[in-house]
Amino acid sequence: AGQEPALPPKSSSFQQWAQHLTELAASGGLDEELTHWLAQDGSDPAIFLQDFQAEPNANTEATAQRVRLLLEPELTHALLHEVHAAYGTEINDILLTALTRTLTRQTGFHHALIALEGHGREELFPELDLSRTVGWFTALYPVRLALPPDSLRNPGLALRTVKETLRAIPNRGVGFGILRYLHPDPRVRQQLQALRPPQISFNYLGQFDQMQAESQLFAPAPETSGPERGPENRRTHLLDFTASVVDGQLRTEWIFSERFHRRATVEALAHAFLDQLRALIQHCLDPEAGGYTPSDFPDVELSDDDIDALLTEIGESF
Repeated sequence: AGQEPALPPKSSSFQQWAQHLTELAASGGLDEELTHWLAQDGSDPAIFLQDFQAEPNANTEATAQRVRLLLEPELTHALLHEVHAAYGTEINDILLTALTRTLTRQTGFHHALIALEGHGREELFPELDLSRTVGWFTALYPVRLALPPDSLRNPGLALRTVKETLRAIPNRGVGFGILRYLHPDPRVRQQLQALRPPQISFNYLGQFDQMQAESQLFAPAPETSGPERGPENRRTHLLDFTASVVDGQLRTEWIFSERFHRRATVEALAHAFLDQLRALIQHCLDPEAGGYTPSDFPDVELSDDDIDALLTEIGESF
């Protein structure tokens, strides 16, 4: 427009963020989280089944393959705008419930250990502002999602259980990495580094449609950006699950190694996930579905039984 650029003030630097994390670890401010993270262990047999046995070093980027599936536009719209009224959920609650139900059917166990990836830009320090700071702040942390035995037949029970498990994660998971890599006591670092890691990762990338609508300058390019990682690099999980909303549809991508799984196995798992997701969406749209959970009342300590008793009492009073 022929005018001098006028940029807003610079926000906090990545270096300042790193320094604050180091100071937080040294202060012991996150030590109370240690018990929680030590319980997120994958040393039990509830693992994702493999087609081939191979050495861990064989799980390289060069062997990675992808399976991509789409959810129907009308169900994607319901997932984004309609289903959460039933149980006060967020989209991660729905997606992770569908994924956990899929995995527990496949493994035969009632729980799954999943590595959750979050943006990591948590508001831990009021004096820092990261709103315009460029950098990779990702938090990666394990979550053990255990479902009651009846949850495969009861989608509402499964949703409430996963929702409460996710709400119980301290500081949205950012503390796990701080304790694991920055804690001044080497015994604490060793305890967390000794945990058997999840075999499956999960990352919901968000609504790309919304970002495009808010920006008139940027849009996805049609051509490929090329490989992001060196082909010799070792992958950290057997299966990486990502999801995003593009062009009005939920896009799911499943990344696996051909040294460990057949494409048909992962395709079957991906289709089973969409079936579970469709079932959860339909359940939440049922007028009879819904209910509260303890995390809906953060200012008081209530159990599920307390909530049921209160709702019964309120119902009888009317």
